[in-house]
Amino acid sequence: MKKVILDCDNSMGLEKKDVDDGLAFLFLLGREDIDLMAVTSVFGNSNLEDTFNTTEKMLNDFKLKDKIKHLKGAAKAGDYKTEAADYLVKAASENKNEITLIAIGPLTNLYAAWEIDNDFFKNLKEIIIMGGITEPLQIGNKTIDELNLSSDPKAAEKVLKAEVPVALMSSNLCLAARFGEKSWRRVNRSKNKAVRAYIKHKINHWYQYSSEMIGLTGFYMWDVVAVVYMIAPEIFPYNKRKFVSSVEDLKNGMIKTEKAEGMLQDEAVINLPSTILDTKRFKDLVFSAWDKIEIETESYKDAE
Repeated sequence: MKKVILDCDNSMGLEKKDVDDGLAFLFLLGREDIDLMAVTSVFGNSNLEDTFNTTEKMLNDFKLKDKIKHLKGAAKAGDYKTEAADYLVKAASENKNEITLIAIGPLTNLYAAWEIDNDFFKNLKEIIIMGGITEPLQIGNKTIDELNLSSDPKAAEKVLKAEVPVALMSSNLCLAARFGEKSWRRVNRSKNKAVRAYIKHKINHWYQYSSEMIGLTGFYMWDVVAVVYMIAPEIFPYNKRKFVSSVEDLKNGMIKTEKAEGMLQDEAVINLPSTILDTKRFKDLVFSAWDKIEIETESYKDAE
């Protein structure tokens, strides 16, 4: 069993807010080889109260409130005194080199944990991050702003220079993971009708809104890429690089790198995949995990 902590800015189900964190969370719930130890919430897609309450609701929907810890983190960049930071430090020190920390929002909670304990990063097994751009992010005729690393560039610089294996899923990479018409139809064909109904209800508004916004049917599964990478890194090309972005670069989320000579556990050496080699397997892994989830909420069980 892989020990995992998910640090996220979940806004799944909120009006005009992205659903990718929630879908990533559902992926982890459906994996029998994952021990999801905790979820730590952070500001990002919405304010902290929204992201925290959204995750609380999902934990209650799946009757997991007493099984998976959920802790409130940073409300803004520089907000370091939080229960999430305290928990991260404690969990890492008690499970040295065993925890994969998946960070799919601003990196403030991770920086806060390092502020408390400078060995925090070294105590982790690995960090998987979604965020940043390697070049301007073009969707149709629009240039899209980066949101995760740029929301706390000081924290991003520190985490990406951590002395622990770090994998960074850039926004450019995630353009290969679109949830379009075929994926929408696939949700409808799911054998797990309760989960199908739950996902459709949660993503329907965003599916329509995003389609209008980006000029393409559907949306991008940004954060889902990070959780799939943990399970199947072989479908992503290995690309070891030396991270050299400054805080100023990161104000726009720009990732700058050079050729790397060291090992992944060395300071600022990261894996920066450039694409998804097998998008069919990527989607199969995602839908297979979702289909294995057991849901307890009565309104969705009625769909069975």
